[in-house]
Amino acid sequence: MGKYDWFDNIWEIKHIRNGQVIWEDTQRNSLVQEGEESILESFFRAAVGYTPVSFYVRLCNDNLVITDTLTTIINEPVGNGYDAQELERSTVGFPTKELDAGAYRLVSKILTFTASGGDIGPVTTAFLSTTSENTGKLIAFRALAMTRTILDGDSMTIQFRLKLS
Repeated sequence: MGKYDWFDNIWEIKHIRNGQVIWEDTQRNSLVQEGEESILESFFRAAVGYTPVSFYVRLCNDNLVITDTLTTIINEPVGNGYDAQELERSTVGFPTKELDAGAYRLVSKILTFTASGGDIGPVTTAFLSTTSENTGKLIAFRALAMTRTILDGDSMTIQFRLKLS
């Protein structure tokens, strides 16, 4: 946040058990340096390698900072139904475009992580990347207000609203 106040991106995260929300958290994310570079290179310079086909929302048990990259992130879950969730760079991934306080805002689809065959976690952070593995760019991250473990049968949903202020 701080340095990147113009990037107004609110992430709403919910932990769901038996169809009921048992925990929710709505806060701004943190745009990382690599994400800022990607936005500038892609939009203003049309630089090769900076414009993703899709985005991916992923989870980890790590405390990220704005200088991190995908290769520095540790403790991403493996198995038990965990997969990076694709967020298409289109009207599928961002189905809603609206005016909010006089500025355009995009609202993402709801992404769902569901644990099956065991637990996912613990997790402390959700992050946005340009690949489902560590060959792409880290764009932003969102530290959770508290450590969560998605128990077998539970789900965690993530949706975000993005505008430039």
